[in-house]
Amino acid sequence: MKLVSAQLIQSLLPHLPRFAEEEGDFYSVPRSGLIDVLSGQVDQAIAENTIGLLETLLDTLAVLDRTYLQKGEWCFVSFPAQLLATSILTAMSDADSRLFAANFWNTQGIGNDKKDQQRDVLRSLEQARVQHQVSQQAQPIRYCYVAWGIIKLDGRILFYQREDTQKRFEKAAGDYGLIGGRANQNDLPITDKKVVLKALQSAHSELIKRALPETLKRELREEAGLVFESHYTFKPWRSLKPYRQVQGTAPNHALTEYYLDIFQVELTLEGYLFLQQKIKSDERLTWFSLANIKHGETTDDKRPYINALHDEFGGDRTALVSALSALPDSFVAGYLSDKEKYGITLPIDSGKPLYAGVLGKEKPLELPLSPRQLALVLALAAHLRGFEFASLESNVVLHPHGWLEVDEQSPIRFELMELARYLGNSELAMENRRDRLFRLSIRPETVFFADDLFSFAVASDDPDCKENGVAVFVGRQGFDTALGVVKGKTERFEISRSFAQRLKTLADGDFSIHDKEASSTEDNYKKSLHKESRFKALGLRNLIRQDGTGIRFVLPYLIQ
Repeated sequence: MKLVSAQLIQSLLPHLPRFAEEEGDFYSVPRSGLIDVLSGQVDQAIAENTIGLLETLLDTLAVLDRTYLQKGEWCFVSFPAQLLATSILTAMSDADSRLFAANFWNTQGIGNDKKDQQRDVLRSLEQARVQHQVSQQAQPIRYCYVAWGIIKLDGRILFYQREDTQKRFEKAAGDYGLIGGRANQNDLPITDKKVVLKALQSAHSELIKRALPETLKRELREEAGLVFESHYTFKPWRSLKPYRQVQGTAPNHALTEYYLDIFQVELTLEGYLFLQQKIKSDERLTWFSLANIKHGETTDDKRPYINALHDEFGGDRTALVSALSALPDSFVAGYLSDKEKYGITLPIDSGKPLYAGVLGKEKPLELPLSPRQLALVLALAAHLRGFEFASLESNVVLHPHGWLEVDEQSPIRFELMELARYLGNSELAMENRRDRLFRLSIRPETVFFADDLFSFAVASDDPDCKENGVAVFVGRQGFDTALGVVKGKTERFEISRSFAQRLKTLADGDFSIHDKEASSTEDNYKKSLHKESRFKALGLRNLIRQDGTGIRFVLPYLIQ
């Protein structure tokens, strides 16, 4: 008899009514229809008695809407109620009395405490069912179809704070997930809610899997404000094998089978710039480095929740990180001028020429600039190099990779538009996107500034130096541009006293490129000070330079 009962309940499960996990959609089923399902297997009287018994049990648990029962229909009062009923029936449980208040499973307008009570009941029942069903693997009663997007920039992956773990639940498991989320009925262009809800709550639904791209679009809009096509496009990366866990957003908690499709997101320029501003203003968005993902947390105790991905790679985090490393960045700067071993040197005074060409063979450009044009170019170049502005024109927003955004009413906007037309196809490549976004489109490390903007000084005494070491200071003074004043900057370096003396010797005399001592000093400089990232970031072309047949130290050698 027990076997027959189990078979009857198993055949009944696909025909139960459905309630949406989101948005509140639901449908009922007639009691007579459920009896018909069973009457094909047993006598009519047994079918009626079985449905009557189950109806009594579920009504005792307060999961069925009594208004519909009075009309001869079964209808769950909420999705958590549906989960409990399905859990009880699946596990062949029964009860002697009503376990919950009539309104216990209401979900509308309730506080977190009530949600937590619902979650605790479901979690307890489901964990017990999973743990005690030892003869075979416990079957899930909740199904989630999930679309994740990978936004990768500079070796980091974008994550979003999970709505159910904002310091309330399971922080140890991870409080940030990949951007994206689960499918809901709004992601399908089908109006028949019975078809949609049944598919959403069924295993291996191809209908829902095909809708996951729409899920991703909706989730990216909700979580990051990104708009498909204008801000990004995407393509599939991988579909994960089904993943099971007693889990869910409180109170929708049960043994759940997850179907996850992961997509690789490619940002447009507008999307990239928009996202930078969005991340600054929304603390729920955060970056995890690949090292963070490998170690399972950040230095400020944020944890990535990507159990399904770990499971996909057999728990091998090194393999997971390797796969993520192989993904290209979601946005590439893509400068128009991206030449190697090339340089452009900008003057500070409009009466002096620009120099450009292969390093060491630069020549003056036939590109006369008015004082105002040069002031605009200097502003664009300073931002391209990442220099800090002490002051900035209003209605101007600075973005990464040299981009600046100008308000439509700003007079500088029209000047920049004209400058972009004037520069045309010159060596001083400039981009104009929709008369709103502008930049010098040149690889930043190839843009330099005139020598007279810089200084070099050696400290006569610096107690922080190591034995036989000496401190040197390379500085860039502040300067005016069309967008505002650029801050000066000085960097401290430590070199050996002998090398400092060799630089002094080079600065005090004229040396041929064939002079072995001068050439050796230049070689040492290129292998040491010149390779320092902080030195390069100042924007000085070189401290030691070959001009024609000579080698010279280009700045005054000062002692301080």
